[in-house]
Amino acid sequence: MIEKKVKLAVNWHMLERCNYRCRFCFAKFSDVPELCNDLEKSKVLLKKLRDLGVEKINFTGGEPLLCRNLGELVKDAKELGMATSIVTNGYYLPEDPRREFLRDYGRYLDWIGISLDSGREDVEVALGRGYGDHVERVRKAVKLIRELHPHIGVKINTVVTKLNWNEDMHGIIRELSPDRWKVFQLKVIAGINDESKNLGITEEQFRAFVERHRDLNPVAEDNDLMTASYLMIDPYGRFYDEETQANNPRPSLVDAGLEDAMRGLKFDPTKFLLRGALYDWWRVGNEV
Repeated sequence: MIEKKVKLAVNWHMLERCNYRCRFCFAKFSDVPELCNDLEKSKVLLKKLRDLGVEKINFTGGEPLLCRNLGELVKDAKELGMATSIVTNGYYLPEDPRREFLRDYGRYLDWIGISLDSGREDVEVALGRGYGDHVERVRKAVKLIRELHPHIGVKINTVVTKLNWNEDMHGIIRELSPDRWKVFQLKVIAGINDESKNLGITEEQFRAFVERHRDLNPVAEDNDLMTASYLMIDPYGRFYDEETQANNPRPSLVDAGLEDAMRGLKFDPTKFLLRGALYDWWRVGNEV
């Protein structure tokens, strides 16, 4: 079991469904039931996570805005005292009725992470991210967030691949001016996203991308640092790691105690700290 004195963050991959088809995506769960469709069971999951000592929850997917209960779950997590974040491709944020999510529930959010791998639309299309207007949609999403809820921290997530490792992203990152910019080396997980192998890059190429943008203070994660440094939950509320994602033997936390739900889970708190996971989580405090 994880000692409760360690500050913890959890990524809940609420659903596999997404409106994009990113070639390197690893959020694949073989038709696992979506717990987020059941509001009451989802609230049980959040309460158990808080009892475990989780202080921050990232609602992600797939595309979390496709979950009809996302707003209520963000609100519930905040009322439980957790810092809250969603990770989205940004497609729906500027669109009605999705913008109602920000108007109605933005006050309960601390962070919004948006995926952006390039300042070029053609590169995003080649990666499977969007339909030729992804960069522009990210611009609109960031503008809307800051207009409606300027307290929300904006984070940009960039996956570095063969198609963008030598790109200079100073222009778009300076334009968006995120509060946090995370860059990830493409990670290929056996049995999950093997088809992305031809997009892989070397550690040297990844370091070259990071060094090129050093003045923008990117938070960089290579393949080694990513491994076992995240607490992840699948759509059914089960803890998983790289070895168990494709065939998860653990019970859902909703139905089991913490010991059974986390048995054999590979998680390294030291790596969690080394990848810079502790930062200004709370942007709105606990007053809701």
